[in-house]
Amino acid sequence: MMVLATNVPLARRQLLARPGRSVAGVVGIAVALLLVLALKAIFAGMEGRLTAFIDSTGADVIVAQQGVTTMHMTQSALPSSTITAIKGAPGVASADGIVYKGAFVESGPNGKSGIVALVGGGPVPHLVAGRPPQSGEIVLDRVLADKLGIRTGSTARILGARLRVSGEVEGTAAITGSYAFVALATLQRLLRTPDVVSYVLVHSRPGITPAALAADIERRVPGVTATTRERFAASERRVVGDMSTGIVRGMILVGFVVGVAVAGLVAYGATLAQLRDYGVLRALGLRARRALTLVLAQVGVLVVAGFLLALALVALLSAALPMFSPTLVLSVRVGDVVQAALVAGAVAVAAAVVPVLRVLRVEPASVFKRPS
Repeated sequence: MMVLATNVPLARRQLLARPGRSVAGVVGIAVALLLVLALKAIFAGMEGRLTAFIDSTGADVIVAQQGVTTMHMTQSALPSSTITAIKGAPGVASADGIVYKGAFVESGPNGKSGIVALVGGGPVPHLVAGRPPQSGEIVLDRVLADKLGIRTGSTARILGARLRVSGEVEGTAAITGSYAFVALATLQRLLRTPDVVSYVLVHSRPGITPAALAADIERRVPGVTATTRERFAASERRVVGDMSTGIVRGMILVGFVVGVAVAGLVAYGATLAQLRDYGVLRALGLRARRALTLVLAQVGVLVVAGFLLALALVALLSAALPMFSPTLVLSVRVGDVVQAALVAGAVAVAAAVVPVLRVLRVEPASVFKRPS
């Protein structure tokens, strides 16, 4: 009996023998995995926009009212004297108070409005037009300004007052809203809280770690919670996660199931169409273990190619979607790609089980049977 050489690229040859079916399989797997990657990227983009201001402050520690570790959907109020107390800590280089308030901004006669996270004081990130706000002025995100139909030099109504738009920023607009910036004294005047701030942005002296500084501030200043900027931003991201966990998990589960089903059908169909070929190969000396490896190799090639195509499609969506919807931003994270790779691995295993069992049952002699 002739023994089949083990170094013959059988998997490649079988895939290339029916290129149309192989390409269709790769595209089907890619679309299924794209659902998982795109959904994770959309929510990662939302989280990035949610913490755009926090990330831009450069503060090492953010101090809030006791028990508060987020800005969105929470309230924090500290007396201005807290800033002086924080500055007295040995490791503090600077401490600046800000006021945070959720609000609606209106453009005027056309009646259009938008939700903003209004920040008084602190840095103005990604300023692309005009200048930072002075007394009686406001800076809006460019996406919101386009929606409201206003530009630098126009006026916007917020918290019952008309403020002049002094500039525009980019990169803070999300589906849930955007940021707007005013001077600290302006927002304190509008809220009628002249001696109250919401948060204190603290910068540490050289050689002082943020964690150590946060702990020292909590020991020295009563009634506050001091959090490193990284932990504070993580808490903000959990706000989105807590609101959307069920939806995200449900959609990812759907994507996983679809991916397994598509990959399984592709692998099963390809193997079923090649059962006679496997019979010939078994008759020529192909061992069952080698047949199993061959099937796994084919499925692996299809899934890997589908995964790479899904990554390319996500990159294309990341570049194209903001052109049509500026608030819909995709952010592909390494952790999400790794998770999708694990899903692709699970797809490969699940897709190979049924075909492999069918291959192992193929009798070499069956290839010589004439069809009835």
